[in-house]
Amino acid sequence: MPIAPSASAWTARSLFGLGALLAVLLLSTNLQIQTLLVEPIRAELSLTDLQLGQLHGLTVLTLGALAAWPIGWLADRWDRRWVLALCVVVWSTATYGGGLSQGFDGLLWAMVGLAIGEAALLPIVYALTPQVVPAKRLPVANAAVYATLVLGSGLALVAGSAVYEALSTHGQRLPWPEGTPAWRLMFFVTALLGVPVAFLVLGMRLHPAGGAAAADPGAGAVAPPSLSHNQFGHYLREHGLSLVMVQASLSLITLGWFQLMLWTPAILGRSFGSTVGGAGLDFGLVVTLASAVGTVAGLYWVTRPANRDNPVGNFRLVWLGGLAALPLVVAMAWAPSAGLLLLLAGLAMTCLVVGVSQAPALLQQMSPPALLSRSIALFPLVALPLRGLQAPAVGWLSDRFGTADPRGLLHAMVIVAAVTLALGVLALWRLQGYYVRLAVHARGATPNSNA
Repeated sequence: MPIAPSASAWTARSLFGLGALLAVLLLSTNLQIQTLLVEPIRAELSLTDLQLGQLHGLTVLTLGALAAWPIGWLADRWDRRWVLALCVVVWSTATYGGGLSQGFDGLLWAMVGLAIGEAALLPIVYALTPQVVPAKRLPVANAAVYATLVLGSGLALVAGSAVYEALSTHGQRLPWPEGTPAWRLMFFVTALLGVPVAFLVLGMRLHPAGGAAAADPGAGAVAPPSLSHNQFGHYLREHGLSLVMVQASLSLITLGWFQLMLWTPAILGRSFGSTVGGAGLDFGLVVTLASAVGTVAGLYWVTRPANRDNPVGNFRLVWLGGLAALPLVVAMAWAPSAGLLLLLAGLAMTCLVVGVSQAPALLQQMSPPALLSRSIALFPLVALPLRGLQAPAVGWLSDRFGTADPRGLLHAMVIVAAVTLALGVLALWRLQGYYVRLAVHARGATPNSNA
């Protein structure tokens, strides 16, 4: 019989594994550095706003989302650590290729590679989290995972602004051809970060029970379903429609946050004359503060005894956060100054973070543990039509307003983000019962036959 690890050894193992997962997520937040570089890239490559939107649009997201499910399928059958490390390598390679792009087509294909590399990040990280931390620490670990995504986005903007300014001044000292623009150097430098992170992932040690402890329902609860890896087809036939509807509605709220992150730095420069570094620093600080407050509030909510095992309350918090953010996003269209715009954006993002901080737990609770990676991997596929149209829609609307209107991009972003949030709030409000049935099945139902 193997000797059980001591409490201190298990704590060290948990912290190392969680740290590796958070390092992976910090890589994904480097997408925000690309949003910081929108204006330099547009100027050098002569891109339109529509083309900038297409870099985060349907073509890129389709290929990334299509890659998510087979990667999730592989992760449910193979060692998730190796699958995740391979995705990090693909992400780094694509990032480096982005820095070599000479036009829209090259940059587009680099973004496709990034999308494929990122496709498995959340499905595998959310599935690995219960395998590297004890069940009683899972709520805190989930909060740490989400905090890394949102806080990392703000910190990436702050750090990215400082690094961009440094590269603009001292970039010629780096081992790349003299005269390489600072935005290209940003791609090269961030790409190299993936190498040590991949080794960290491979060095993780998983829970001795293979994640079963994370699914322990606790005293008085129904045991989790005894599903095998080959029963995913039956699960989809029985619960697929409910799963898709809930995930699509949840994606609408998260995409409202994404629009604010994607376009606000460019809006600060175009509408209020901020520099690239200044816009990134100011908005990064706002995002960091809003994310910290929202994450702490969400963690306080989920760790309260009355809410710790209450999927209904946690689910309701998501759409309430979207509802509170909606009027703040609309008010941004009339902001008379950069300061007031940042204040409204920060308040809106705080409300969104409070709600969406429940997303890791909600996605974990909707599916049985043996099918977790594939179930979560459906999320980018479900969100694909919505996210794929959002960024190009903002770019298209901005082009219609015309370059003579310095607030055209701001108004376009507000219109798209407000419509997205309103639809998400309404849909989640109507789908609460569907989510409860999914959570109940994941805890205690067993399918009648194999797929």
